[in-house]
Amino acid sequence: MAVKKKVTPKTAGRPRSEDLEPLVLKTTYEMLAKKGYHGFSIDDIVLETGVAKTTIYRRWPNKANLAMSTVTHMISPYLEFPKDVPFKKALLDQMEALSTVFSGKFGRVISTLIGAGQQDLELSESILENYLLPRRKAAKLFFQHAIESKQIQPLSDSEIDVCMDVLYGTLYFRLLLKHEKPQFQDLRTWLERFLKTLEK
Repeated sequence: MAVKKKVTPKTAGRPRSEDLEPLVLKTTYEMLAKKGYHGFSIDDIVLETGVAKTTIYRRWPNKANLAMSTVTHMISPYLEFPKDVPFKKALLDQMEALSTVFSGKFGRVISTLIGAGQQDLELSESILENYLLPRRKAAKLFFQHAIESKQIQPLSDSEIDVCMDVLYGTLYFRLLLKHEKPQFQDLRTWLERFLKTLEK
């Protein structure tokens, strides 16, 4: 008579270490999209993912850092400037990709975080440190390369800062106030005219 093997039911254990980051970031994004920044806690992430709170805090020092790391991770493919492409085309292509992000589901999460950051110092600092300042540094290097390669006229650091404010301010203004969608095609003609003023 054959002896039946005892089948042990599978139980959900803690996720493997290599799976932790994508799992936590994905879960955080879902909670940001559904509940907003103030609608969830690190404890909610622990409950949903099974990842220990100590493990989360080892990688992300606070909730604000986790939220902004999540957003940066999700939209990073749209933030890079195309390589080996002339300055004007690369900038317009990157801005078009960013406007696509802002017009969709990621845009709603970003605008919610920026709004919440106006009354939350920790979140405001994280937006600057993890999102805005790194993006402005990358954009400034992009402008400086265009100057060195003589694609645009010489500009001081402060003038580059103003150029970035003028260009990207159009997208962020629409993202936050929502009087118009931050759609690139509505802005392209004006942006091209502005970029023409930078040509040598």
